[in-house]
Amino acid sequence: MNKLISSIILHFLLVCSVMAQQPQKPAAICNGILLTRLTEVKSEGEEEKDTSKILYVQNSLKDSLFVYKIADGILSEATAYSLSGDSKGLYLHAKSILNGERSIEPLKITFSDSKHTLLVNQDEYRLFPEFYAKVKQQVGMKHSILSLFNLLEDYLEDYSIRDIYMPLLSNNNEQWGKSILESKIITKRSQSDLKDIWSYKYQYNRSGKLELVKGTSADEIHFSKKMSYLNPRLIEMSIYRNTEDRQIISRKATYNPLKLNLLKLTDHVEITGKDTAVIITTTISRKIIGKLKSLRMSQAEIIRLVTLNK
Repeated sequence: MNKLISSIILHFLLVCSVMAQQPQKPAAICNGILLTRLTEVKSEGEEEKDTSKILYVQNSLKDSLFVYKIADGILSEATAYSLSGDSKGLYLHAKSILNGERSIEPLKITFSDSKHTLLVNQDEYRLFPEFYAKVKQQVGMKHSILSLFNLLEDYLEDYSIRDIYMPLLSNNNEQWGKSILESKIITKRSQSDLKDIWSYKYQYNRSGKLELVKGTSADEIHFSKKMSYLNPRLIEMSIYRNTEDRQIISRKATYNPLKLNLLKLTDHVEITGKDTAVIITTTISRKIIGKLKSLRMSQAEIIRLVTLNK
C-alpha cells in the first residue's frame, strides 16, 4: 500500500515538473491610441461644433486594428480591420464590430516581383525596388496593417476606409520618403456602372521627400497633394480631391513631425448646385494610452477608458 501511494505521489510530482517546464504562452498585448477630434462647420452664416473621440487598438502581431468612434458619450461606430492570408491570397478585411456586417468588400493584396508592383484588387502601385522589398516583407510576410495603410494613405477614401489619420497613428520615420513611382487607380461611379481610370504621378525633392502627387485622367484632375516642409517642426499639405464633379474638397493640413500629437485640417467643400462653400476645420490631438488587454472591448470599457483619459 505504501509503495502504491509513493508511486502516485512520484507520478504527480513528475507531471507537475513537466508542466512547469513548458513555456508559457505570452499574454496578448494590445496598444491603444486615443484621438480627440474637434470639428467646426461654417456655412451660410451658420456654425456648428462637434467633439468626438477615436480609439485605435492594435494587437502585438500588428495584423489587426480596431477603430472605435465615440460621439455624444456613446459608442457610435466600431470597425475591425485585419490583414490575413489563406490559400486564395492575402486580404484586407473590414467588419463592423457592432453588427458583424462588412464595412468594405475584402481587398485582395498581391505582389509582382518583376514589376516591383503591389496590387490592391485591380489598382496598381509601382514602387521603388528597395521600398518594394520592405513592403513585401512587412505587408506580405508579416501582415503589418499599418504598413499597408501608410502606402495607401491618399487612397483610403477611395476604398471607403474612414477615420484613419496616419500621421497620428504611425510613427514611421520614412513617411513621405521615396516609395511610389506611379500608380493606376480605378474608381466606380456612384450613380452609374461606369468606371474611371486615374494615372498618378509622383515627384520627390533632392532630399528624397515626397513633393507632389497628381492623379489625372485624359482631361480631369481627380486628386493632387503638394507637400511643403517649412521647417523641422512643421509640414504643410495642400490637397485637392474631386469626386465626380459632385463634390470638390480643397484641404490644408498642418502637422508637427517632432511631436506627433496634433493634426490640423481645413477643408473648403464645394457641392454641385450650391453657390456657397462649406468650411470645415478639424483639430485632432493624440494621446498614447499604452497597453490594453484585448482588441475587442465593450461599450462600458471604452467609455470608462475615454473618461479616464480626458
